[in-house]
Amino acid sequence: MMGKKRKKDTNFQDLNISSFTALAKILKNLTDTFPTDCFCPPNPSTETLTQIKVALNILLTWSMTAPIPNDLKLQLQNAIQDVKTQLDADPFSCCDTLQAFKTLVQTLISIVNQLGIINCLQKLKLLALLQKILNIVTQFLSCLDCEEETVTVAYVVNAGSDNVSVIDTTTNTVTATVSVGTLPVYVAVTPDGSLAYVTNQFSGNVSVIDTATNTVTTTVSVGIWPSGVAITPDGNFVYITNLLSDTVSVIDASTNTVTTTISVGSFPIDAAVTPDGNFVYIANQSNDGVSVIDTSTNTVVTTITTGGYPNGVAITLDGSLVYVTNLGSNTVSVIDASTNTVLTNVPVGNDPFGIAITPSGSLVYVTNQTSDNVSVIDTTTNTVIATVSVGDEPSDVAITPDGNYAYVPNPGNDNVSVIDTTTNTVTATVSVGVVPFGIDIK
Repeated sequence: MMGKKRKKDTNFQDLNISSFTALAKILKNLTDTFPTDCFCPPNPSTETLTQIKVALNILLTWSMTAPIPNDLKLQLQNAIQDVKTQLDADPFSCCDTLQAFKTLVQTLISIVNQLGIINCLQKLKLLALLQKILNIVTQFLSCLDCEEETVTVAYVVNAGSDNVSVIDTTTNTVTATVSVGTLPVYVAVTPDGSLAYVTNQFSGNVSVIDTATNTVTTTVSVGIWPSGVAITPDGNFVYITNLLSDTVSVIDASTNTVTTTISVGSFPIDAAVTPDGNFVYIANQSNDGVSVIDTSTNTVVTTITTGGYPNGVAITLDGSLVYVTNLGSNTVSVIDASTNTVLTNVPVGNDPFGIAITPSGSLVYVTNQTSDNVSVIDTTTNTVIATVSVGDEPSDVAITPDGNYAYVPNPGNDNVSVIDTTTNTVTATVSVGVVPFGIDIK
């Protein structure tokens, strides 16, 4: 259950008329620099490249005094520099240059959406100019038959600002911010990556985000104080734990309607589905146990006693082991999924909360809220082999599909720590919204 909310971000200033006019002019000039036919082949003319560089330099100058927080200034400046680097590359790559342009435009769209604009028409004008550039770049990419860049994206739920930050894990920059319900806490992305389901505790509902457009397409009413969310491997059903209803709502993803409500233990907070989709494991905080739901009947078939105040649940990719963080006993219970018995309890840090397992199944990452660190468990020995210091009050954790990085939201710092799983060191910190809490990566 979340604590009290903090004040919303006030780093953004109003965009005054001169700053708005300057940005609109820069975007118009940038649009005009592109050739009317295909970008390449042959490579753009020297004149075209020079005009683009001039426009980018003017945009870079604008960013120096732009009415945006310093982290967004740096994000914008890095995106500009990436394009300039591609323009000067030898050999020159049309596709890489256009992909860099696409990232720049998406960065600008995200910034404009967060700016304090004098009126709505000005915002719409800037977005229209950016959309025009994006359309041109997309058309050029299609013309060249460029292979689309595969981007791994992290969705971070900001409980204090009622939105979701979308992080490009390649650049570790926020590319979009999506408004959702009140006090959102957890998120899960469908296996095909097309939708993200966000639980909103105060609203008592679930926001469904279309990840292609990063917009909420529908809202599904569920139980009281929805918390954990887990999706079946086929993407057909979404399981939502209702913390104050002591139930689990089952959403049919094809219609986004609740088809079944299942009674479980007291204070169900998190959920995880087995890789074969046959069972859902529910952590019940006040029962010191885990309910196991058979998805074919949507009934509880057994309850497993764990440590005190079980909180987070994760299952190995082969489905053999279930790991559960125990907030009240500072341990992680290791459950044999074939017998639903606890094999061992692994001591970790103080108030273990979130948990995630690498795709290889070799490592388990556990966030310790009051220790401000992450315990790394070796699954072959079920012992802690590393402890990684992160930010304040780390909550959830998610692993990239390649297993190379673990992303940890820090509610006390309004940022996300990025851990290199090879060295178990923090390699980056990404500023997001207010009180980041839940996270998922696809």
